[in-house]
Amino acid sequence: MAILSLGGCKKDERPDETPVPQRNMATLDIVTTEIGTGLALRADAAPTSVRWERVIVLDADRAVLLGRENDQAWALRTNDRGRTWTSVSALVKPWASWGVAGNGALSLVSGVSTAAVANVPKGRGATPSKLANPIGEATVWYSGPMDRQLDGPRALLPGEGALVGVTIPTGASTPALYDEAIALLAEKNRVPTMVFAPLSGGAPIEPISLEKAAFVPVPYGRPPKLLSVAKGTIELRNWPRPGETLGVATPIPGYRSDATTFAQLSDGPGCEAGGFSFRRFSGVQPWVVGISGDRALAFKVPGPEAGRLGCSDAALVVETTVLDPSDAEKRRKVPQLVRCGLDGTCAQPKAPPFAVWTEKHDRDIWSVPTKGGLVAVLRARSGSRWGLYLGQSTEGGNTFELPRTIGEGADTRRVLDFGALLRFPDRLVLLISADVGTTGRRGWYALASDDEGNNWGPP
Repeated sequence: MAILSLGGCKKDERPDETPVPQRNMATLDIVTTEIGTGLALRADAAPTSVRWERVIVLDADRAVLLGRENDQAWALRTNDRGRTWTSVSALVKPWASWGVAGNGALSLVSGVSTAAVANVPKGRGATPSKLANPIGEATVWYSGPMDRQLDGPRALLPGEGALVGVTIPTGASTPALYDEAIALLAEKNRVPTMVFAPLSGGAPIEPISLEKAAFVPVPYGRPPKLLSVAKGTIELRNWPRPGETLGVATPIPGYRSDATTFAQLSDGPGCEAGGFSFRRFSGVQPWVVGISGDRALAFKVPGPEAGRLGCSDAALVVETTVLDPSDAEKRRKVPQLVRCGLDGTCAQPKAPPFAVWTEKHDRDIWSVPTKGGLVAVLRARSGSRWGLYLGQSTEGGNTFELPRTIGEGADTRRVLDFGALLRFPDRLVLLISADVGTTGRRGWYALASDDEGNNWGPP
């Protein structure tokens, strides 16, 4: 029989204290790193095997992380700058994509495309062509900003025969999200068409036929913009709501499109913050395009392209490569991080932010701009050896402080792994995973810095 004691502690007794975990390890509540202590997320928040492919900081308090593990799509949300987190998830088909509204509401669309149909014209010597993959099945979910679960699944286009002739030319499409509906770009009998799904099982909404154009099936900015590539540039329109007609196109000033522009835009933004979606275009001289609900910009950035793009609503961090200054023969290239303002003015770093390992290894870098410079995390792996390091610039990205170790070791069962790096206007949040004691499982932990990356502790 269990007995609940209501009495206080005796004078010479102390209440149980949370044990301090060993280096690179964690308890159910905290993790100890070499830069500070982090707090655990709920055990059921999300598996640590999820890789957060999109990290979106919406405003001063809210952010959304989106990822997938096998056939399960996950969204992890915070509404208090990383102090607490909630998650939603759903079993999805091969094609699945999240839509995120400015208030943190979510939509999820998933489906199956049937095999491409060969169009064989009549006549000897005629060349067959491929038609776009028809949608064989499509479902949709919705979650309000404070909801703890997804509403759905429901048929994207209910009714027998509703999917006949509906295709997605690029193979996948990302939904835009309004207060009254989820909107998705498709084609109906080869005509660009905006299809809609009501948020909570309301009455069906009539689709809108659009003019013939190379429309990008991914919304950019918040509120969402519909992009098309034409006349050597990128054109912007408001993403149409139910019942609206297609608005007048406005070109992005300064940017000239090429044969790869449409495909690169269709891959989606490389970084999202506030109302902005940013896309870095590859090439000998890369460009960055930024699009928000009321602003569009384009400027050249240092090349060649080498890695991820970090962003806030005021600046970018561009990863590129330089010759290793510690290599006497200058045969090795190492990563460089360049901070650029949205006016196109970029810093001139005097040295790389990290001293990379000399042995062959795999590495990844994630970065975000700060008010005075930037913060970055480097993850390196070589066999059983691993390391997680923090780089920082407080001088506008022109110089870097000596990198700090978050954790490192050579034990495959005592590994701190990167999850996400978020830049709120007045806080940085670092999400990592760690082994929970000797339990055989791992958990997510969050650390925060309220002084631009100098000190880290519980959020």
